[in-house]
Amino acid sequence: MTEGMFDFTRKSIFWTLAGVVITIVVFAFVLGISGYLNKLTSVPEKLRAEFISQRFANIPECFAYQDSETGRVYPGVIDLSKFTNEQMNLSCYHTDSEKGYEDYNFRLKLTKNGAEVHSNNYFNKDSFTLFRKVAVKNNQTLTEDEMYIFVQVKI
Repeated sequence: MTEGMFDFTRKSIFWTLAGVVITIVVFAFVLGISGYLNKLTSVPEKLRAEFISQRFANIPECFAYQDSETGRVYPGVIDLSKFTNEQMNLSCYHTDSEKGYEDYNFRLKLTKNGAEVHSNNYFNKDSFTLFRKVAVKNNQTLTEDEMYIFVQVKI
């Protein structure tokens, strides 16, 4: 009877330890797979900022020039009369006033003209800079310029 009890106790200890080890291995495997999937599906910050910044020079709600007679929008042509902080924050790109510091925030600068605008939660902490060649329409003149897009990612 004592030999049977010893055998039962030994098997119980073995299966308890085996259950703990198998559980740890399964959790490690699941965590490894989920981490791998997150890395596989993540989008780099610069690419996301590039996609968001396409709006600044390409849609009329931002700064793209729109012909008043035909209604045609000229992508890549900045209307200098629209290039204001009010336009940026009211109809172009606005972040939440309380948690907007967690979003992408932008400061745009035209190099030749010197005009500059920024989003409502931009705090002069640049993470990286994007560059885009644009044309600037000022009244009836059209000039080439370079637009620097300073990007602030989560403070």
